Amino acid sequence: MKAPILLALLFCCAATADLREQPTNQTVFIGKEALLKCSVKLPADGTELYSQWRTNNGDLLGYHDSGTLSGHGGRYSYVKDTPGELSLRIENVGLEDDGQFECQILGAETGPIRAAASLEVLVPPAEVTLANYQSGTEVEINEDAALNITCVAANSKPISELKWYINGRQIEDNIQRWEKYHLNKTVTAYAALLWKPRRTDHKKMLACEAVHEETSTQSRVNVTLNVFCSPRRQPTPNVTWFLAGKAIDTSFHYNYETQEATNTYSFIAEASDNMAAYECRSQTREHIAPLKASVHVKVAFAPQAVDIFGESNVRQGGSTTIQCRSRVSNPPARLSWFVNGHPVPGVLQAEHKQSHGTISISNLTVNSLEMVHSKYKIAIECQARNEEGSANKQHLVKILVPPEMPRIHGFDDVILLEGDTVNATCEVLGGHPLADIAWYRGHEKLIGARTSVSGDKAVSTMSLVLDRSLHKQRIRCEATNAALDEPLVDWKQLNVYFPPRRLAIRTPEGTRHQIVSGREARLLCSAPASNPPADISWQIQPNGETQPLVYTGETVVNETLREQGHTIENIVSFIPTEQYDGTIIRCIASHPLWSESKNVTFPLSVQYPPLMLVGNRMSIVVAEGESFKENLTIRANPPVSTWKWKKDGHVFEHTIGGIMGRGPSLSGRNVQSTDAGHYTLFAMNSVGTTNVSIQLTVEYPAKVVQITSPVIASAGEEVLLECEVEGVPPTKDMVIWIKNGREVPSMKRGEMKAVLRVNASLDTAGQYMCQGYNGIGAPARAPAYLLVNQRPTIIRSSAFSRAAGALGGKARARCRVNAVPDAEFFWEVNGETIRANNSKYAVHNSQLDYSTFESSLWVTIGSPSDYGDVKCISINRLGEDSHLIKIGPLTAPDVPGEPLLTNATSTALSISWPPGFDGGSEQQFEIAYKMQGNGEATAVNTSHNHVRVSGLQPGRLYYFQVRAHNVRGYSSEYTRPPVAFSTLTADGIAVGTNRIRDGHLPKSLIVCAVCFIIFCLMCNLFICMYRKNKRRKKMIQEKTEIIRTHGDQAVRPVQMYGAIGLEAPKEYQLGPGERATAGSRGETRDHSEDDQSIRTMIEVNPNGYMQQIDPAFYERSHLMEYEFDPYQTTRNFQANFGSLRTKDTYSNIPYPEPPMPAAYHHMSPVASKSAKTSPQHLSTFIQPAGVRSAPMHYSQLDGDLV
Repeated sequence: MKAPILLALLFCCAATADLREQPTNQTVFIGKEALLKCSVKLPADGTELYSQWRTNNGDLLGYHDSGTLSGHGGRYSYVKDTPGELSLRIENVGLEDDGQFECQILGAETGPIRAAASLEVLVPPAEVTLANYQSGTEVEINEDAALNITCVAANSKPISELKWYINGRQIEDNIQRWEKYHLNKTVTAYAALLWKPRRTDHKKMLACEAVHEETSTQSRVNVTLNVFCSPRRQPTPNVTWFLAGKAIDTSFHYNYETQEATNTYSFIAEASDNMAAYECRSQTREHIAPLKASVHVKVAFAPQAVDIFGESNVRQGGSTTIQCRSRVSNPPARLSWFVNGHPVPGVLQAEHKQSHGTISISNLTVNSLEMVHSKYKIAIECQARNEEGSANKQHLVKILVPPEMPRIHGFDDVILLEGDTVNATCEVLGGHPLADIAWYRGHEKLIGARTSVSGDKAVSTMSLVLDRSLHKQRIRCEATNAALDEPLVDWKQLNVYFPPRRLAIRTPEGTRHQIVSGREARLLCSAPASNPPADISWQIQPNGETQPLVYTGETVVNETLREQGHTIENIVSFIPTEQYDGTIIRCIASHPLWSESKNVTFPLSVQYPPLMLVGNRMSIVVAEGESFKENLTIRANPPVSTWKWKKDGHVFEHTIGGIMGRGPSLSGRNVQSTDAGHYTLFAMNSVGTTNVSIQLTVEYPAKVVQITSPVIASAGEEVLLECEVEGVPPTKDMVIWIKNGREVPSMKRGEMKAVLRVNASLDTAGQYMCQGYNGIGAPARAPAYLLVNQRPTIIRSSAFSRAAGALGGKARARCRVNAVPDAEFFWEVNGETIRANNSKYAVHNSQLDYSTFESSLWVTIGSPSDYGDVKCISINRLGEDSHLIKIGPLTAPDVPGEPLLTNATSTALSISWPPGFDGGSEQQFEIAYKMQGNGEATAVNTSHNHVRVSGLQPGRLYYFQVRAHNVRGYSSEYTRPPVAFSTLTADGIAVGTNRIRDGHLPKSLIVCAVCFIIFCLMCNLFICMYRKNKRRKKMIQEKTEIIRTHGDQAVRPVQMYGAIGLEAPKEYQLGPGERATAGSRGETRDHSEDDQSIRTMIEVNPNGYMQQIDPAFYERSHLMEYEFDPYQTTRNFQANFGSLRTKDTYSNIPYPEPPMPAAYHHMSPVASKSAKTSPQHLSTFIQPAGVRSAPMHYSQLDGDLV
């Protein structure tokens, strides 16, 4: 334990050795300031030191520069006079600052250094009191009764010393002392005195003194003892002197031996003590009447002063009496008079007794003519004297002399103009005193005059600012002094020239107030109060005029008032026009004697009928769908009271179509072509009416209003395609025909219609586009279809060449053909024709567009023997085609076709691909792509055969591959090789190549391939020409044939192109085991109400077929039971497609919208093999979304059984 103590001592010694100035203990009065100094020697190597202080309660004040520290009420601050100093200043020291403070210094090399100092706060006693007694009061106590009185010195630090005194003599005995310590370190001291006073202690003062030596503070409290004698003795009497009922001396001495109380009162006699009564009173108890005795004092004294009463002024030749009165004296004083230093003999006096002495009075009469005076003054002196002394006083009497008459100068031969300043002078000679001069205007005294004295002359100058109120006024100068009873007066009457203060224009009495264009107008100008009379003139400056028009008018009133000058009224007459409206007319009053003229303006409000600021006809051109607003500027006075709008001669209120007419504003919102027309605005006020016409032209893009489509014809026939458009403005070549992106020459019928004459053939068949464009908006296009009769041609792509299904499930074979005008389907299995829907087979036929038809065969796979080939046969009157479709087990989907670019932007690419065989279940596609130079590939899934990939970088090359996978988990290979497409640059510019294959072919191989393709094209050209000639011959032969007889003797009416059948169309019924072919048909029967249709109507039994339906292949919500009407189906077909009428040489068939893509619903990809839990249903599969009428993606067709 000794080792740590020794180390600590060594550390302290080492630490303090580096201090230059250590903090020292300090004692400070509360409320004062303390400074704890601390400084350290700076290291020689310049090492930085950090200093701070710790307070008495352990708080660290932190490392700061000099200045006030936060906290502690802002009383703590650091002081740094030298770099090594850090002193702590504490202002307004309080008890909370009492304790030990520590200076702490820290250096990187020296280590910590600490030095402490104590701060002791001295507090004087807050108050010194006597317990239960108030200082300065009397304490009544009986003789020999114990008096216990306690002295308290509260809240001092350190403790105060208490001392007791009786009449200044300290008492040491019978004192008990104690103290009480408080939490704030202060102490309250107590000293209790136990004492028995005697009768000799009566009226003695008992005092307690608190002595605080540390603060040199002494505080004292005291009480006066009033000791009562015991009952066997008489109380000591109180002897007191009184003057005028007030006690003047209460000190007395009581002699106990003689039992006498004596009070001796000494004073210096004054004049007020003369005849004063001094009274001595003796009293033992307050309730006992005192004994009284009095004495009167006589005092001899001189008069203190003399008072003189009388006039100080006397007029020349007059007299006055002066009275002299002495102050109280004893004995009475004798009065003497002196005039200009000479005594006046024989003057009598009177004496009047007062309570404290005698007053002497004497009168003296002064005559200004008899007495000698100097400079109009008489000096009078009165003296009062007795044996004790004398007093005197002087009085000065002035002799008053009147002045001469005043004279005014400054108004003679001067033109007085309003606004000028005139200096008027008034002179007065003689008089004593000199005259006081005052200026007056009428009864009003004017101020601001400057008065001066020159010898015996008084001069007053007044500066007057002339105004009209001084006209005909008298300016008066009055001279007064004490010798005058009435002032002396001189005056001048002013004649001031001034223009009228203001002019006023109004309508003369008896004249209408409204000023109407084209009618005479009269205005009156009044110029009141001017001197001399005003000359009136008028000025008018109509709009558009550079110089004003000047009128003199006619003076109708010229009155003169004495003080207000002259009043002039002048009337001007003029004929205004609408150019006068909004202008001002000016009345001008002038005169040669005036420094300036006066004028007033009057706004002219000329009433006139509405005027358009534009022509009476204007035009507005606006594009259709846009908005406009045209505000017509119409001037009218008074404002237009009634607005009325017409369109093409018909009145409308506010709104007609998309046009709004409100007041002078015509506006339109989302204007349509029907809003164009001729608009007329009628504006009316109380003066008249006007109108303005507006031609509104609505420009709108061209649109197709009528087109011939579709047109069905045989090869070689000539047909007409007509298209009519409308649009504003119409332009030359506004309507054209386009095929395959190129314009086709056509015949124009005006600017709105184009007729295209086409020779029908397979080459000219297809879609024709009618385009209308008048330079506004986007071109309007409408398709027209030319359909050429052709035999069915089955599409033999991989998607339609195979079908697949699981055992116990279903397989769907699809047969899609191109044919015009119609196509019928027949299905064969193992050479036998499927006649109708049954439990094993179901057939659904549909028309996809004008020339595309599709038939779906649903086969229930009950055993492996159901796998095999099925044959689809499509027939129309021009021929037939057949195709074998292989049905097998479920497989993986085929590899899709090569991707093609359909659109490119700077950040996105749109691609599409032909789908392959789906493997027997619904398939989706996976598109993998990556950027050139980047090894990471990104995959995107879709159920469509097209996709748009966004978020790409501009001007970069991307490689694409596509594969298919179906719901059963099978997937195909990716398309190979990858195909590359490039995005556009940020400026929308192609980089040069949009389709690049991965890898390069040898140039020799490319040359061989090109040669082979050219050879194949030539061969194909010859074959096409041969088939075209053959088809033309065959169609000519069919036209000439009216009926065709078959081997079964059945007769089929043939309807030629453009001809109406002689009989109603027939529906062919096949007998059991028979198949319709191109050369034979079954019997016919009437079926359809559509007697003009040239289409083949495909009917399927709506009652479906009875089979066991696996729940995995249907949705219960899609089952619907209904009754079947065989004729209703035909009527529905007519309602949807309409009747076909023969017109000229070809049929005009309405073209319906193509159906929407088939909707796919959640279906189980695997059929349930359990027959125990599957309920049996007699039902029909239907599309939940109903009939589709939007474009269809062929790759997504998945027809339902109906």
